[in-house]
Amino acid sequence: MLSQHTQFLKDVSDDREAVHLLQRATSVAGKDMFATHLENLAVKFNITSRGSDLFRMFLSWCHAAKPLPINLEAAMQARAHTEMQKRATKRAFIRRTNLDWKHSNRDAFLATIPIISVKALKTPFPPVGHHIAVSPSIAKKWHHHLAFGKQADKRKRRRPIHLLNSSKLIADIAPTDSAILKNEKGDIIGMVIRNFCPDEGAVAWADSVAKRAISIRKNIRMEDSGSLVQIGYSAGSRSSPKFDWVKNLLSNTHSENTLAEINDDDSSVFAFAWQQLRSLLPAPIIDDFDVYLNDTKIKRMDANGHLPSSQSQRSYSVKILDNEFDFHHAELAPPTGVFGQNYSRPIHFETQPHKYAASWTLSRDTGVAGGMHFYFAKYGIRVQGAPNTVIVWIPTEAHGTCLPNYHPTNNEPPFSQRGLAFVTSNRLPSIWQAYVNGCLTRTQALHKITHRSDERYR
Repeated sequence: MLSQHTQFLKDVSDDREAVHLLQRATSVAGKDMFATHLENLAVKFNITSRGSDLFRMFLSWCHAAKPLPINLEAAMQARAHTEMQKRATKRAFIRRTNLDWKHSNRDAFLATIPIISVKALKTPFPPVGHHIAVSPSIAKKWHHHLAFGKQADKRKRRRPIHLLNSSKLIADIAPTDSAILKNEKGDIIGMVIRNFCPDEGAVAWADSVAKRAISIRKNIRMEDSGSLVQIGYSAGSRSSPKFDWVKNLLSNTHSENTLAEINDDDSSVFAFAWQQLRSLLPAPIIDDFDVYLNDTKIKRMDANGHLPSSQSQRSYSVKILDNEFDFHHAELAPPTGVFGQNYSRPIHFETQPHKYAASWTLSRDTGVAGGMHFYFAKYGIRVQGAPNTVIVWIPTEAHGTCLPNYHPTNNEPPFSQRGLAFVTSNRLPSIWQAYVNGCLTRTQALHKITHRSDERYR
């Protein structure tokens, strides 16, 4: 009489779908699908383990069985071959995206980037509190909307348009040029890195996730051009402040599995971007983020707790065509970020709980005339927009992005610029920490969250 395990293996071997799923059980999703199928087959054997535990038990039984049923033997060999190929592909991907860099690699890379010495202007240029247009035609397209159009928030003052005279710029960083900006003390006040991620497939994957997020989540900056959607944790709504995962989906009809996939993909894109930033950016910038993260011990962007493991060391996945690369025990991204498309904002200041902020432009399909360039206004410097570009800046210094070259009523703009940014509301760690520690009543916390703004125009 066959043992329980032997009979179970025989039943799995006779199940064509099980054998098919086993061959492809090399990713988290593939293993989950096979484990779910195993659970259904295991019912009649009163095998109680589930999910990954059952999957591991099944593999151990296969390795111990002598002989293994022919179908299972072939499926296990095919899976092992796929795993070897996947590991080799993943190793190549890691090398290609600089995720395995040591400090010496980073230092050698940074040594190739030109340093631009900057000096603060007496008056920021472009001027603070102004929308920026790089041509008269753009100014004309946006004038009526900004001066007389319906306001998303009537409490906010309308901002005028400044027509840029590019000859007054101190520096104009071309779409192909990288730069490290340092002040007179030698401190880094900004960076521009072109061709940030060397893997085009990874950039396309990140861009596709950003595109979906922007289409299904609420815009948090209705008064500005384009869209900006928050990803990660927030301090909750103004009427009900609490530290929670953002609830900003435009529809509540998503299934639990779909919602989990959306949050997983969004968090994974930010985790992948964060790991690359940690590999390439100078130590002072990364150290600044680390001080904020370590001092507050704030939660990381973990897909609302869905990404596996614990604390800041979790797992995320990069999905490129038929390849899915799982990264275990990786440091996840800071708790909040944004995806943006065709976004621009007047020159302004912001306060955040960390000194630096960083953005990654994923895609852009227009030239200089399209607008949406970034300005270090304190120093009179423009960074011309380009795809696959990282920009680092200090939010407390005057900065902004110029208007896009299309009419604001155009629901299908002729071009797009899309990306992500690591930015944090100053209210997130400070007010919420005070609230959870009992230093503020709920009413006081609500008042502060409602009336305290991170943004300044003077």
